[in-house]
Amino acid sequence: MNFPEFVFKISKFVSKNRLQRRMILLKNDDFIEIFIPAAGLFSRFTIINLVFLIFPAYLINLFMLSLPYQNARFLAPVIIFNFLISIVGIGVILLSEFAQKRLSITRKKISWAYEVLGWKLKDPYPTAIQGTIRITKTQNSWNRYFLGIYSGRRLYELSTSEFSPFAVTNHELDLIAKELSNWMELTLLQE
Repeated sequence: MNFPEFVFKISKFVSKNRLQRRMILLKNDDFIEIFIPAAGLFSRFTIINLVFLIFPAYLINLFMLSLPYQNARFLAPVIIFNFLISIVGIGVILLSEFAQKRLSITRKKISWAYEVLGWKLKDPYPTAIQGTIRITKTQNSWNRYFLGIYSGRRLYELSTSEFSPFAVTNHELDLIAKELSNWMELTLLQE
């Protein structure tokens, strides 16, 4: 069995952060894997999504209760709407607290995989590594950085955006960019 050459646990770089996340990078000559945990329950992603889910639901419920003649025909759609909003809210909480994203790169292919509470959702169409053109690190106007791996027609992207459930820190993104550039023997383009 081939064990990874080294393992990075990047909790030292986010010591100012109350939520000590751990991004894990495994690497050897045959593969490189990056495990990115979800942002957490009290992240900006979770709070904003839950506010935008719950606030409209309360407004619709308040509107339905304020109607002078409450018919039974309005009751079923409101109950269905509240049920759907609850399911989506539970999904957001599960995604933000218990999910994990994995970028796997072997000498033959690149693929994403997501895992939520033991359920795995794999990339149905991984991309051949021979089609990898470049690795770029770009900065958005809102001081968010993106690491893009262009492989064939696909773009595999990691970001520091706080609105992403799988955001990484700037230090983690720099480390991933350096390791991918060295392992894939491609020049890192900074735009």
